[in-house]
Amino acid sequence: MNTNLRKLLVTAAATTVVLSPALAFAHGKLESATPAAGSAIDTSPEMLRLTFNEDLESSFSTIKVVDASGAPATKEKANVDSSNPRVLIVAVPKLASGSYTVQWAVMTHDAHKTKGTYTFAVK
Repeated sequence: MNTNLRKLLVTAAATTVVLSPALAFAHGKLESATPAAGSAIDTSPEMLRLTFNEDLESSFSTIKVVDASGAPATKEKANVDSSNPRVLIVAVPKLASGSYTVQWAVMTHDAHKTKGTYTFAVK
C-alpha cells in the first residue's frame, strides 16, 4: 500500500473515532417513560413522564395520547419539568380500559428535532 493511501486511511479512521460520540448524541433519545412502553397498567395514569438524554426546549416539545380509534385522549399541553430539563410531562384525564399510543416530538437545546411513538394499555 502506498504511503499516501495509508495516510488517508489512518486519517479517515481517526476522524470516524473522534466524531462517533458526537454523532451518537446528536439527537434527543427517549430513555424512559411512565407508563413504560408496552406496559399494561391497572389504573389510568394521572400524568405521562418522558425522560430524554438531552435538555429539551419546552416551546417545541409535545406529547399527544390517542386511543385505539385514533381519537385524542389528552387536551393539555406538555411541559418540560421545572426540576429536570430532560423530562417532558403532560397531565392525562382518566383513561378508560384499552390501548393507547403516545406520540412525542421534541427539540433539544441544540435545536435537533426527534419524534417517536410507543403504546401502553390500561386494564
